[in-house]
Amino acid sequence: MKKILFSFFLICTSLFGQTDFDSPPFIPRLPFESEIISLPRTDGDFSVYFIYKIPYKTLVFEREEESFSAGFRVTVEILDKDSKLVTRDIKDSKVTVNNFEATNDFNLSLQDFLSFKLKPGEYKISTLISDMNSTGELQQEPIEVNLEESNDKLVQHPLVISSREIICDEKKAFTLANSGGNVPFSSDKFHLIIPVTDTSITEIEVIIENNDGIIISTKVSESYVIPIGIAECEKHISVTTNSEAILLRNFVLRNVNEKLIEGEVILKVMNEEKSIDEKYQSKIVWFNKPFSLMDPEKAIEFLNFVESDSIVYSLLNQSSSDYPKLLNNYWAKFDPTPETTYNEVMFEYYTRVDYAIKEFRGIGKGNGAKTDRGVVYIKFGKPEKVERTSNPQGQVMEIWSYSNPERKFTFVDKKGTGNFSLTEN
Repeated sequence: MKKILFSFFLICTSLFGQTDFDSPPFIPRLPFESEIISLPRTDGDFSVYFIYKIPYKTLVFEREEESFSAGFRVTVEILDKDSKLVTRDIKDSKVTVNNFEATNDFNLSLQDFLSFKLKPGEYKISTLISDMNSTGELQQEPIEVNLEESNDKLVQHPLVISSREIICDEKKAFTLANSGGNVPFSSDKFHLIIPVTDTSITEIEVIIENNDGIIISTKVSESYVIPIGIAECEKHISVTTNSEAILLRNFVLRNVNEKLIEGEVILKVMNEEKSIDEKYQSKIVWFNKPFSLMDPEKAIEFLNFVESDSIVYSLLNQSSSDYPKLLNNYWAKFDPTPETTYNEVMFEYYTRVDYAIKEFRGIGKGNGAKTDRGVVYIKFGKPEKVERTSNPQGQVMEIWSYSNPERKFTFVDKKGTGNFSLTEN
């Protein structure tokens, strides 16, 4: 049993075009995320890591008895500035899951990395990704990399890591975010590691601009002098110690994503004494953003499941350019973590809307959120118990049970079309 091909050939810009909210949601997301990290070595060369991740949903899974398997091949070629081949490596990765639902889960990903030893210089890194269960291939645009002598470049490229520590070879390690060099917009906390080759530096100044506004401006002194590298540990790509790397002073900016919102971000790293003035560009990306939140106007309309028409209309009567701000202001009063920009309740609500749109469609009902089961699901969430039976007329019934507080809803498919109606309880 095969799942439809690898969305390698989807044109990403088209995903953000006309939005059909009466169809099952497809969450726009790049099919392949990669990042290049280079770290100076004690022998004067560089360890260059090509790190990648691909969601299960974009792979072709084949059934193998009681499980489903998929895999892909990554071919990386490194060329010098004259486009001559320096080195090449190939890596095959495979994943097996026990249920079909996991094959469609964008939150599950297969991740791995390739490492190279390169001398200082200018390079182009070319990548080909091939699905091992189909003919699907993706040729990425070559990426230019300039490996400067460690004495010439004091600040190495910052690393985004998860705040959760793991144990790797009986030592503490941190999981790399592995989000294509972007900072995730998430309820999870992420730190920023800023490696500096001059270990005599004890403090740096950090400024972070987010969508043209300065959000963070601080001096950072927390640091750890250790040689770092990239390794796989417990199926995570982790930042850990590496005896072949030079000693670095690794400055740590904790919970860097707490005050940031989706959009462009510029990181500035400065130290006046050492004439450091570096700038890095990246993005804050909401990777699992609910489909129903993509269009602010539609997201406001979806409030009609829990709000009066008058409140919804009052929001829609404002300027459309203000819709994102109005929507965030509406949900702010329900935010369980107002000290951060991420609103867990808002995420939960629109995740329910997404689920209802897709799962509760019947024949002739394009948008499952507008059905009786969809409305109940959006208001009360997933039932603790679902009993499927039939009534004396032979009609299929579903009985949803909730506790705390105790509630019960009975739905009947009166015409056998999958359109369930809520009955008197």
